[in-house]
Amino acid sequence: MIRTLSLTCSRCGKAFSAQDHLYYQDDFSVQSFQVIKLVCDDCIRAWKEKWQIAHAEFHEHNYVLTVTITLQDGTVYDNMDCTPMEDTESVITGEDIPPEAQHVLYEYYVAFARQREAQQLKDCFFSKGEDGKMVANLTTVGGEQYDKLAFSVEEGYLKTEQDVPDYILEGLVTAYKSYLAQEQMLSTASQPAPRMPQRKPMPESQWNTGDSYGSGNTGGGFGRRNKNPFGGF
Repeated sequence: MIRTLSLTCSRCGKAFSAQDHLYYQDDFSVQSFQVIKLVCDDCIRAWKEKWQIAHAEFHEHNYVLTVTITLQDGTVYDNMDCTPMEDTESVITGEDIPPEAQHVLYEYYVAFARQREAQQLKDCFFSKGEDGKMVANLTTVGGEQYDKLAFSVEEGYLKTEQDVPDYILEGLVTAYKSYLAQEQMLSTASQPAPRMPQRKPMPESQWNTGDSYGSGNTGGGFGRRNKNPFGGF
C-alpha cells in the first residue's frame, strides 16, 4: 500500500519541501515511518550556526571522560560524558552536535590527550633524606623535574612540603603505593621459611616390647590395659 508523508518539521512545526535528501532526528521509540522526526533545512542551518564552539575543556576521573563546551553565543554544556572516535576524528556526546562541531571537539581532545601524556610520570625514585623524611626524585614525560621532593603521609593522605600541580601529586601517590607494595614483597621474601612441625620422639622407656595383642595382655602390646601413650583399641 502506498501512503503519503507530510513534510513537517518536528522542531518549528512548519511544512517544508525537500530537494535530494531529508534530515531526520534519531528516535528509537519511533516504530512507524509516519511519525519520524523530520527537520527542515532552516532548522538545520540554525542548529549548525548555534554550535560554533568557542572553547572545550576535557576532564578524566576514574576512567570517565567528560567535556565542558562553551559556545560562541555563551551557552555552556557542563561535564557531558563523551567518547572520542579516532576513525572519524570526532567526539560523540549525549547532545545532538553537527559533524563539523564534532570534528572541532576532536581537535580539542587531541590537545588534551597530548598534555595528559606529557604530565605522566616517566621516572620516580624514593629515598630517605638526612632528616629521615621520604623524598622523591621524579621526571614527567614532558620533561618536568622535581628533585628531593619531601613528602609525608598524614591520616592516610600524602602531603608534599612544596606546592605541586595536581597531576604531579596524583602520579606521586600512585608511584608511592607501588613502592610500598614492592618493599613489602621484598621484606616477606627475605624472611626465613618457617620450620615444619616435627613429631616429638617417644622415650625409650615407653616403647612397646611385647608380642601379644589381646585385651588381657599385661606385658605389652596394644590392649586397653596397655599404658601406651597412644591409647588402646
